[in-house]
Amino acid sequence: MRITMNNRTSRALSPRGMIARLAIAVSLATVLFAACDVHSAPSGPGSGPTPGPGPTGPSLGAAQSYGILAGSTITCVGPVGTISADLGLWPGSAVSGFPTCTVSGTSNMANAVSQAAQGDLTVAYNSLAGRACGTTISANLGGTTLAPGVYCSTSSAGLTGTLTLDGQGNTNATFVIQVASALTVAGSVNLIGGAQAKNVWWQIGSSATIGSGSVMKGNIVAFTTITLNDNATLLGRALARNGAVTMGSNNTITLP
Repeated sequence: MRITMNNRTSRALSPRGMIARLAIAVSLATVLFAACDVHSAPSGPGSGPTPGPGPTGPSLGAAQSYGILAGSTITCVGPVGTISADLGLWPGSAVSGFPTCTVSGTSNMANAVSQAAQGDLTVAYNSLAGRACGTTISANLGGTTLAPGVYCSTSSAGLTGTLTLDGQGNTNATFVIQVASALTVAGSVNLIGGAQAKNVWWQIGSSATIGSGSVMKGNIVAFTTITLNDNATLLGRALARNGAVTMGSNNTITLP
């Protein structure tokens, strides 16, 4: 049998020849498909896996709305001072210097509301204290720049000068600074790269003192006391589990 194609005559293919040609055609199709698949894949920056979310701060629960929450006493030396938030005290009941110092929110003194807030503060404090340390910090944080993460000091720490916290473009970047004993501030905290004060956490093993004229940012969560000296400002919260919160003259505390 002969087959005529384009006015040319060729011999009929044997079954073995037909199988061989079919195998070649399948192989060519496979190569072409793979090539198309490679060129259609995304490439360049951002084509890899989407990075997962970073660490987040603890929930403050019922303590969220407080600019000051103390365990024993709250004192405002005055003659002026402003807390643009709620004021709370439990289990203590001694409060002095108000209304010389003003509070924009609600005051809850030795009641069930402030007790609940202190309970949630304890949970937040323990959460912060229990986080694994990423980097050990030096005695003085002034003049340094920190990326998001968990930092710890094995004893007391100071901040003389300027501490810069760089969010590196992430507005949810979280900074946890664990201080085993006391924190003394005589300077300021500068936030760059999208960093926000609400995501900055100072977990203090004993007491925090914010020196005169200092500009502090972040949530101060102290085991014992917190003191703001004259003209010091805080964009954050002063939350003391067991001790006092004391304000000097012309202090401002604003929720972040």
